[in-house]
Amino acid sequence: MIPVQVYGINLVVKLLSEPPADLRVHCPKGSPIRYGEVVGRGDGFDEGANAFREMPALKSVVAFEESAEEVEGHYFYMAGEEFRVIRLDAVILSFPHE
Repeated sequence: MIPVQVYGINLVVKLLSEPPADLRVHCPKGSPIRYGEVVGRGDGFDEGANAFREMPALKSVVAFEESAEEVEGHYFYMAGEEFRVIRLDAVILSFPHE
């Protein structure tokens, strides 16, 4: 586990170097889809809605769209691996990591 904590509806994902073999998401606009393993998550409290939201499980894989011009969320590197802090709203889908 990484020593980073996030809050609310934010997720910390470790980017995967390759898309999962069993599932690929395609964007009709042609935007790149990135995949990451959830390694940290907030408590799911959405301040705007004043409610708790369901969050992807730790170690699940999430897919999110990323434009060619902009990086989605904030990013950092640890031990040579890239991590992202993204909002739950950026996640297209999540599924168990095999």
